[in-house]
Formats: sequence, C-alpha cells, structure tokens
Amino acid sequence: MSAQALADRCAELGMPDLKRQAITNLENGRRGMVTVEELLVLARALDVPPVLLFIPLDGHTDLEITPKLTMRSWEALLWVSGEDEPTDRERRRRWRETVGPVQQHRAFFTYFREAARREISADPAPFNASVRELARVIDAMVSAGIVPPAVPPQWLDLMRAEGWLQHPDEVPVQAEDG
Repeated sequence: MSAQALADRCAELGMPDLKRQAITNLENGRRGMVTVEELLVLARALDVPPVLLFIPLDGHTDLEITPKLTMRSWEALLWVSGEDEPTDRERRRRWRETVGPVQQHRAFFTYFREAARREISADPAPFNASVRELARVIDAMVSAGIVPPAVPPQWLDLMRAEGWLQHPDEVPVQAEDG
C-alpha cells in the first residue's frame, strides 16, 4: 500500500491529519513518535494487529524494552499480550491481579465463539458442553468482580434451566433482534 493510499484510509477511519508526508516520515525514521490513537488507526488501516507495528516477529530481533532490559521479539510479544508471567512471587501476584480480567475475557470469548459455531449442529451435546464451560467462566468472572459480556437470552435460559450458573442475575443479556 502506498503512503498516499494509507493516508486516505486513515482519513476514512477518522484521522485526516495523518497525511502522506507524516506516514513517509514515520517510514524513514524522521518522525519517531506515534500516539496510541495513531497506532490503532494505522493498524486498522493496514488490517494488522497493532502489536505487529511495534514488535517485529522475525524471531531474531532484540528489542530494547527499557534502557536496562532487552527481550527477543517473541518474548516481548508474550509480555505485551499478557501471556508471559513473571517468575518472582510478588510480581507474579500483581501480574495475576491485573491480567486476570484479560484472561477471563479471553476465555469468555473462546467459549462464546465455540458455542455460536456449535449452536447450529443437529446434536445439542457439543453446544451444551460449550455453554456449560461459558457458564463456568461467567461465574469465575462474577466472583472476581468482573461484569461479563452479554449472552444471548436463550443461552442464559439454558444455563439457568441446567443450574450451571451460581449468579444468573449478574449476567447481562443481549438485546433480541427485531
């Protein structure tokens, strides 16, 4: 994609100030600073995850995280995505407290997508298994003080009927179509 095409796409996404010259300056290193908003718009315009704009995944690149800390690109990716747990006990405890909600939401959407795929199956057993796992994740979220995303009303009805939820009244329901 040319710098002009990228600038045009950024304008379509609501960032008209990110002009061709600014993009060229970023590419050439003449402009070293990118705002978070610009990073997100550029990633969307390029149809790539934002992390790929600042962490090269060639596997051989060392990245300076701080002046005293360098990581391989794959290690940095795991750290940025919240998947690499610290090794010392106190930092690991704090990490789990802050990353826990991210992991809970990731699990929620894994089972949500799985249930949605299985819902159309003639055999209800796989769908029910996915919804049961989703209910388990929802209960863990509610117990941790996290408001879970909304679920379809028929799924919540199934969770209630089967007794899979400890806190059914804490689960938001998606609005029905129509």
